[in-house]
Amino acid sequence: MKKAAILIADGFEEIETIVPFDLLKRAGILVELVNVENKKEATGANGLIIETPIELRGFDFETTDALIIPGGPGAQILGKTPLVEDEIRHFGENSQKILGAICAGSALVGSLGVYKGKNYVCVPDLNEDSFGGHFEKKHAVVDGHLVSGISVGGAFEFAFDLIEKLVDKKAADKLKKETCYKL
Repeated sequence: MKKAAILIADGFEEIETIVPFDLLKRAGILVELVNVENKKEATGANGLIIETPIELRGFDFETTDALIIPGGPGAQILGKTPLVEDEIRHFGENSQKILGAICAGSALVGSLGVYKGKNYVCVPDLNEDSFGGHFEKKHAVVDGHLVSGISVGGAFEFAFDLIEKLVDKKAADKLKKETCYKL
């Protein structure tokens, strides 16, 4: 079974977290919410409180197939956590693993140099030339093992692209039909 870790901190963007969580689980992927602040719950940007029983300290990233970085103000907390930065770089360099990031989470990945020479998307207001890649104004962009999403409006495309990379296109297409995303 494939395993994905979604990094969570207070201020996480709810839709950019919950949509991938839900759809990846439906695709048979083990999804773990990892609290970067080592707390048992996290409060989203719009006030949603979720349980986060898994703490960052001691989490085994080596057995994780995908690392997912949601946006929202919580991405600033992620960016101030050295272990998170190290893991983002590690997943970005390791083509055997998937690195997924959306909105401000994708801007964080770009600021760490992961998008140099790559195609990517992040929320346009946070895009910077210093990322060194090619910004595409699309809901989601896949470049090798990197999956990026623009913002809340691209959460479904982002999640389906992650499923396609972790499982296959058939599984993603099946879920599109089952969830009435594709009529």
